[in-house]
Amino acid sequence: MLFRGLVLAKPTELGVLADMFSAQKITLSMLLAAIGASGVIWMDFNPNMITSAAPGSTDAPTVGAKTPVKPAAAKDATKDKDDSPPKPPIPDLTNAVSVSAEDLVNKPQEYLGKNVKFTAGFFAFSNLALDYKPAFRSSKTHLSLLVLKPGTHVPLSELKLAMMIPKEKDPDTDLLAKLKDGDTVEIIGKEFSTALDDPWVEVYKLKKIGGSKDEKKASADKADTKAEKTDKSEDKSETEGKSTK
Repeated sequence: MLFRGLVLAKPTELGVLADMFSAQKITLSMLLAAIGASGVIWMDFNPNMITSAAPGSTDAPTVGAKTPVKPAAAKDATKDKDDSPPKPPIPDLTNAVSVSAEDLVNKPQEYLGKNVKFTAGFFAFSNLALDYKPAFRSSKTHLSLLVLKPGTHVPLSELKLAMMIPKEKDPDTDLLAKLKDGDTVEIIGKEFSTALDDPWVEVYKLKKIGGSKDEKKASADKADTKAEKTDKSEDKSETEGKSTK
């Protein structure tokens, strides 16, 4: 127990004495004599400052050995700490080989270990490239996506694409959240395996370079509406001009 800066090695026996001293039933010298006999150590009212050996132990107690205590700010910071693994540095991709998605599928051995760059239509997210041991990418750290076969709306399932899950504030998080079926994307990555005789690509960079058909249609409709309003405005101006004459 703690009593005005004293740590009592025998709280059961000495606690009563401490209470008696508080009630002024015994003197301070009597209390200190009892404390000295029990192996009590003086300290600066900070339980993290000392370690005490039990009575009869051969280990000498150490005074001033502080136990590290995190400040409040540090404790709060640990609550918001992102426990996800750090994103590995992106390798030099200047030597990426431009290739079509179909070529990757048809000749996977030719691009094994190489950086590749291609464009394709985004289809959807999947787990196709995840948790397969011969070409392992964990679903805890990676996401997988499918692209479309050129000129069709059929997913190119032979092309396995795995991408590390971006952190919450990473720009890629917003990009991935807004991707739509049919969006044209540019992908740069490295083919790291040809398991199942398919190309497995670690995606390092993903960039949207074109919208889906729905977006294009919406943009076209918006342009037509704007042009129609402009024509009506011009017609109105001409009519008003004639009327003033």
